[in-house]
Amino acid sequence: MDGLLLPLALLILGVPLAGLFLGVASRRRLRELEARILALEFTAAQLRELARRGFAPVTAPEPGPQAPTPVSEPRPVPPSPEPATPSVFAQPPRPAAPAPPTPITPGRIDAGNGEDFGWRRLEGALGGTWLSRIGALAVTVGIGFFLKYAFDSGWIQPAGRVAMGVAAGMALLLAGERLQRAAYRVPAQALVASGVAALYLSVFAAYAFYQLIAQPVAFGFMVLVTASALALAIHHDARAIAVLANLGGFLTPVLLSTNRDAAVALFTYLAVLDAGMVASAYWRRWPELHVLSFTFTQLLYLAWFQRWYVGSPPPRGIALIGAGVFFLLFSLVTVIEAAARERPTAQRLWQSAGVIALAAPAAYFVAARAVMWPEHASWLALLCLVLAAYYVGLARATLGAPGVGPLLLVVHGAIALGFLTLTFPIQFAEHGTTIAWSVEGAALVWGGLRLRSGPLRIGGLIVLALGMARWLMIVADQPAHRGMFVADDPALVSTLVYIVATAIAARRYRTEGVRLTEPETYVRPTLAAVSAAAAGLFLATELHRHPALMSSALRSVTTTLVWLAVATLLLSLVRSDRTATLIVVSGVMLAMVGLKAALIDTAVWQSLTPAPPPLLNARFGSGLLVAAAAALYARLAPTPAVSAVTQTQLRVGAVAFAALFLLWHLSAEVMLAPLAGVAPGEMTMARHMALSILWTLYAFAAMGVGIQRRVAAVRFGAMALFGIVVIKVFLIDLARLDAGYRILSFLVLGAMLIVASFMYTRFRERLSAGVS
Repeated sequence: MDGLLLPLALLILGVPLAGLFLGVASRRRLRELEARILALEFTAAQLRELARRGFAPVTAPEPGPQAPTPVSEPRPVPPSPEPATPSVFAQPPRPAAPAPPTPITPGRIDAGNGEDFGWRRLEGALGGTWLSRIGALAVTVGIGFFLKYAFDSGWIQPAGRVAMGVAAGMALLLAGERLQRAAYRVPAQALVASGVAALYLSVFAAYAFYQLIAQPVAFGFMVLVTASALALAIHHDARAIAVLANLGGFLTPVLLSTNRDAAVALFTYLAVLDAGMVASAYWRRWPELHVLSFTFTQLLYLAWFQRWYVGSPPPRGIALIGAGVFFLLFSLVTVIEAAARERPTAQRLWQSAGVIALAAPAAYFVAARAVMWPEHASWLALLCLVLAAYYVGLARATLGAPGVGPLLLVVHGAIALGFLTLTFPIQFAEHGTTIAWSVEGAALVWGGLRLRSGPLRIGGLIVLALGMARWLMIVADQPAHRGMFVADDPALVSTLVYIVATAIAARRYRTEGVRLTEPETYVRPTLAAVSAAAAGLFLATELHRHPALMSSALRSVTTTLVWLAVATLLLSLVRSDRTATLIVVSGVMLAMVGLKAALIDTAVWQSLTPAPPPLLNARFGSGLLVAAAAALYARLAPTPAVSAVTQTQLRVGAVAFAALFLLWHLSAEVMLAPLAGVAPGEMTMARHMALSILWTLYAFAAMGVGIQRRVAAVRFGAMALFGIVVIKVFLIDLARLDAGYRILSFLVLGAMLIVASFMYTRFRERLSAGVS
């Protein structure tokens, strides 16, 4: 008996599925005939109504005078808002014909204009859609529990169980089809989904649990169920059934796995399944199928790769061909979208097509690199060039398609640029990659400016950023060399090329005269800053790679001078910068250089033996240059790019920084001055006395500048410094210094205070007349 149940189950499964296919093919023709019959009935009803009223159907009168044909004797008609009898000039009113029954969809309740619109929509969604879905799930679970109980009790043999599952699935499919015709769309879809799930489970149970059918037979039946479910989904425009068919189709090779390598069969099946899903998604506008199919395909490919890509040599050809077929199939999703009637918006594009357009080449490159790197690096580089040319051709081929907008063109162009950029690090060494990316980035920026193409300029800037990252890696990892300073550095050529490339790109942004967006106006000063900073970083790194070139103290001071030169170069460009970017960058750089000179250079300079002479040494000279650069900043930084208030703040801040730094620098020179032959105690007292005299003279000079320039802030600063000196002399010098040093400190301080007071009193009226 059990042997007869299996053929019976297969017959029950195959015949209704074939009937469903025939029904799907004839259903559309039947609907067309019904529509034509309905139109004929409507026309016949209209003619009968016209005949009953005694009118013949007339058309609208043509322009111009036209004699009306009276139908009956004229009779006086009392005036009324509407004529009692129809006018002979107007077309008779269309008779009410029996309208076709409107399908009532529970999920689409008329909202009206009331305030309960949201509640009605919620009620329709809950009562129509979700109740049917939950009901289908509950029915499926209940049937499963019943069957489990029956199986555990031994009521039904294995073949009978499979036959029952197939019969239940077919019954659900037929019931769903019947309800669909009766305008119960959502419940019908729930029944069809339950039927498809029952058929999947029945075939799987017949193969895996009971071994009633062989693996090829089960595979064929699952393919048949998937195709039937997809056909039903397309026919009924049922997205949920399509998703179920997608899930079942990709689960088939997992559930029916034989634990042996069947790459050709697997990849062929996946390619055919993907093609069907992509076509269905295009036909019914189901973007979810694109993403689901691509995701499941990549997961199955990855599972195969990790399990079967072994051996010596591994199956490289099969792996590359499979990945290539999937890539070509999904790369055409954007072309399919381009065949649509309307241009895709950004939201619609990134629902499926845009994601697949970026994910497909990325997945293919990852697979190709895993197969070809590093044994076949040259072939991988050639593949990147081919892919770049493919996407350029794809962009050109879809340029005239009705649905292509700028978004798709930008996506294809960006992918082509990405593959072209990947070619260089694969084929060339580290320095060659930096050179290639620098040249490519500058060329793209120049081309984007000449062609007025914003995306092309953005691509060039991205490539330049990649070149900078690659160059930084080279500079950081470059070992010390024994050759000549700078000239024998292996990174010299790549550094020069990158500096020149960014400088040319910055220059082109200034000379091409292209109208730029607000964010892009910052590109030129940023490129200039990057170019100058690259030069400074290279020289500073080269200095530290040659410890034998000079002492550590002199190397630190030289590094300060290098970065000071970079800051001064950027400061010389602030007048041509309309964004104030270079003002900020040069100001921050000057502040950092000043802190380095004041703290690090001074600390390192103490280790020199013998001590260099005071004032006539590199440290003091570099400090004077830093103060001069700060004064230059106070003169150049206030530009029209900033407000008047900001200009004043920048000027005052730069002058204050220069004055304080110079005072600190002079004080450090006093404390570091060599005093040969002087006892340590005498040396300390002499330096404290010299420090007090220096601060007194500095405050006096600041008072003179404030009076001469009529700047109140400078005068107040001088008074504050005088106050600090007074506190130091009366509290520190009086307690620690010997008599001679105390006398000299007090005399100099007192004399300078008296002279400063005299000067201030002498020019008080002049200062009151012109306070600044």
